[in-house]
Amino acid sequence: MCGLLCSVLLLAGSAVSQEYAGDPLSIGAGARALGMGSAFVGVSDGATSLYWNPAGLTRLGRNEIQAQHAEQFGGTINHDIIVVGIPSNAGTFSVGLVRVGVDGIQLSALEDLGRSIGADNRPTVSGNTGTSDYSLDVGYGRAINEKLSLGSRVKVIWRKLSVGNGTGYGIDLGLQYIARDSLRVGLVIRDARSTRISFDSGKSDTISPSLDLGMGWTRPVGPIDGHLLLAASLLLNAETSSADDGQHLRVGAEYRHRTGLSARLGIEGDHLTAGAGLSPTDRIRVDVAFLENDDLDNTYRISASLYF
Repeated sequence: MCGLLCSVLLLAGSAVSQEYAGDPLSIGAGARALGMGSAFVGVSDGATSLYWNPAGLTRLGRNEIQAQHAEQFGGTINHDIIVVGIPSNAGTFSVGLVRVGVDGIQLSALEDLGRSIGADNRPTVSGNTGTSDYSLDVGYGRAINEKLSLGSRVKVIWRKLSVGNGTGYGIDLGLQYIARDSLRVGLVIRDARSTRISFDSGKSDTISPSLDLGMGWTRPVGPIDGHLLLAASLLLNAETSSADDGQHLRVGAEYRHRTGLSARLGIEGDHLTAGAGLSPTDRIRVDVAFLENDDLDNTYRISASLYF
């Protein structure tokens, strides 16, 4: 993921490039999944299935609204999400809004533009700029039978850069299958028809389709009165920078106690993740997650769900 986020930073700071190296909006959603190394495509449930695997929306048994805030890599990048999931007899519907932004980038200029830089003509702050990616998403999931669920997500993307604005839309398609009571597998085709971003400058960029495969295995742990969940996923054909080449394999684990306390660990490529969760009532859940990154500083995320 760090390669995608670096692309955002480079785009914000450069007035000469509009190359779109992947999708910075695919950072994920919900501190529970992120604390498990983002290995969630096979086990996704709840409202955030809109982002991980829309077929998992069918596992939402009641209305849910979830909000998340993250300050990526030492506060350099802000990542905010709000998503709602609503089950019905016709299937489960979901709507979400995502913002990924780099704010407060300072611009500099010489005190006297007509003279060369020197002791009496130094650069000063001349203003501020930033970049933002927004995605408005609508999803739907439906159970075909007791074992198979299908889902889709339509995303409308708006990019606001210092060098111009761009818009586009894309489609994700998902599947979840219950191989046995303790084993689930999932598949998502992201940007199934390719996602084209058209800029007001007349240029355009394309996010090519990618495939995300995953599975999850769960079992009760009687002696400590809880459940253990193990998950893994593999992302294929995703457009990433060389810094992100090793981030396609993801594994994670979660232990959930009957009291509502949860503990999580994961590995996302070569980065360690961890997290915890608390459900003080059956209507509220709060989760936190940590992502280790030696190059770009660590990241902390928090999300909260309300069920109604």
